[in-house]
Amino acid sequence: MEISEIKPGDVLFVWGKGLVEETIEWVTHGPSHCALFIDNKTLAEAQAGRTTGTALLGEYLAEIDRLEVWRDETLTDDERVQMVDYAKNHFGIRYDYLAILIDLARFKLDIPLDNFHEGKRRICSSYINDIAKSVGHN
Repeated sequence: MEISEIKPGDVLFVWGKGLVEETIEWVTHGPSHCALFIDNKTLAEAQAGRTTGTALLGEYLAEIDRLEVWRDETLTDDERVQMVDYAKNHFGIRYDYLAILIDLARFKLDIPLDNFHEGKRRICSSYINDIAKSVGHN
């Protein structure tokens, strides 16, 4: 898929190049990061070391090893707008480092912590999940 074909509300799954990214990928058996596509220059994301906010797509593409775009074909254009609005309205929430340890326990140690509630902090996957829930999608 070309960048010009990505729509607001699409999710970008990323496999990174660093030790932290490779560790997350080993733990989850999946991508190390995800973000919401806002427009042809901007993503919404929860990223370690800062609060939820925007990232520039060009800088983002330079730092990754592999990228996949996922599109929910059932989303309407109105829902896509609502998702972007929700993402923007929730900028400034702090990153949740504890959730990374919870995921380690859940994935690698097979400890059921599905009821763990992150409260007012987020990791990238919980941010994307909350955005999808804002329009009734899980």
